[in-house]
Amino acid sequence: MSAPLPAGFAALEPFAATWGAASTYERMATRVTASMDEIRAFYDVAIELAPQAMAHCDSFPLDAMPEDAQRLFRIMLGLVQAAMAVEIHGQPRAPGTPWPHSIKVDRGLWLFG
Repeated sequence: MSAPLPAGFAALEPFAATWGAASTYERMATRVTASMDEIRAFYDVAIELAPQAMAHCDSFPLDAMPEDAQRLFRIMLGLVQAAMAVEIHGQPRAPGTPWPHSIKVDRGLWLFG
């Protein structure tokens, strides 16, 4: 069972299982398979909490971040994916790109995939 999110971030809880996935590839897969309504619902909540969330996560060393802060950090990494759809592409995938495709990120940042 995952730790709850830190105090003040309960609004992100409904999105944690999907947008807070363990790896970069999983978070990208969430974006490209979600509808724009789903992406926008997450984005609108997460973008408002992002400054506070990052300040909270920055208060810990990366290799000593408590589980609830790690979970919050992964959700913020999911926000990066959602922001690409909302702010850049205007759709879940970059225009003209297929899904699934043959590119797979095998390894990302050691703690957050």
